[in-house]
Amino acid sequence: MQESTSSRNAPQLHRALSLQDLVLLNISGIIGLSGLAQVAQFGFASIPLFILAIITFLIPSGLMIAELNTRMPEEAGFYLWTRSAFGDFHGYVAAWTYWLSNIVWLPTVMLLVSISALYIFGDSFLSLADNPWYNALVCLGILWLVTILNILGMERAKWIQNIGAIATWVCIALLLVVGIIFVSNNASAHPFSPGKLIPDVADFSLLPFFAIVAYCFGGLELAPIMAGEIQNPRKNIPRAILISSIAVSLLYIAGTLMLILTVPEGEVGIIEGVVQAFHAVSFPGIGAIGAVLVVLSTMGLFGAWMTGTARVPFVIGLDHYLPDAFAKVHPKWGSPYISLLMQAIVLTILFLSSIMGSTLKEAFLILLDMSIILYFIPYLYMFASLVWHLKENTGGEGSVALFRKSKAMGWLVASLGFGVTLFSIVISSMPTKDIENKMLFVVKVVGGAAVLIGAGLIVYYLKKREIAAPREVPTEKEDKL
Repeated sequence: MQESTSSRNAPQLHRALSLQDLVLLNISGIIGLSGLAQVAQFGFASIPLFILAIITFLIPSGLMIAELNTRMPEEAGFYLWTRSAFGDFHGYVAAWTYWLSNIVWLPTVMLLVSISALYIFGDSFLSLADNPWYNALVCLGILWLVTILNILGMERAKWIQNIGAIATWVCIALLLVVGIIFVSNNASAHPFSPGKLIPDVADFSLLPFFAIVAYCFGGLELAPIMAGEIQNPRKNIPRAILISSIAVSLLYIAGTLMLILTVPEGEVGIIEGVVQAFHAVSFPGIGAIGAVLVVLSTMGLFGAWMTGTARVPFVIGLDHYLPDAFAKVHPKWGSPYISLLMQAIVLTILFLSSIMGSTLKEAFLILLDMSIILYFIPYLYMFASLVWHLKENTGGEGSVALFRKSKAMGWLVASLGFGVTLFSIVISSMPTKDIENKMLFVVKVVGGAAVLIGAGLIVYYLKKREIAAPREVPTEKEDKL
């Protein structure tokens, strides 16, 4: 078995996250309000799609993560699970693609904040939504604020996602009220019939929406990445997974249903759909309050992923496959500050390049689909590693009773999750019917992902050669000098 993080004399991080913090982290990190808007494009058929994704992806991934975390409850989570099962190379590929997926996706989260903020002031400033200078100012301000708070320590940074999770609850509760008011005064914005609940599987241009639905439920692996900063991670992470999975499922289904009821068919914006729903009700102040809640909720989402994602290059740095500076912890605040700073610099460059020269919608969809492909690659490794860890009985008894009774159930869960994840990777490279130049879209998404993965492999082999190179031992004369 590969060496664990703790056995490599890793710098000590502060254990600042309680069970309550973990539940709020999961809710904040999983529920993206832009996800509601994207899935609502599908109308009432999105509800059975959500249920299908819960059965085939959320439940298998929750069982898998709870089991693997109990067996290896250390900082870096999936990176260690993959590396111990398949070796350094595969651990690195899983970690690199995971980090890239979030680096590519986080600009879309920043855009949701900047665009939603405009709705606080009504219709007066909506013309700024496509203004690159406005978006750059707001988004980069958020990026560096969150980065600085993370550098100042988890004790401070955790409040971003905690407030965001609370705002998510309140936002969807208010969305329920808005939906009831709207439907009582008007008919449903989407005409309903029982046939509307059945997705049109013959329309292949709609298939990529299932990948988005499955992607909406990703995020349970985020907490184990920060296991070294969690109080009693062996027990608290599985408990948080159970509580937050139930909450997330209910919130997603309820929120999407309300969005469908209030925003007319074909008019749901892929980025700002939720704030559109609040503005659909002619009640003083509701639009502004809803926009504030969306901004706070999305800030929590952004903060959760900024925090967790920065730990990935930190642990790769511990293994010397990235420059050793990435493994440094701030002597006062106990944060991986070099990793956080470098991540913010990369995000700044990527964000500025993504908003220049493309329409906002096209840039959003390209970044989203590319991030789905990159994000699900580590999940393939995680589901495969579950089988290996069950076979080797790593770390002794796990936390999932189902697997203790029958290892065959572990194979079944791993196979189901692996298959759905692989299917989502394939269909996410397919353009939706909204894309005009479909071939160029595929080239940008698939080609962009391949280039980014290739760049990481070059770094890996260069560092591996450096690690393997024999170090010259200084002569006695040189030592004296």
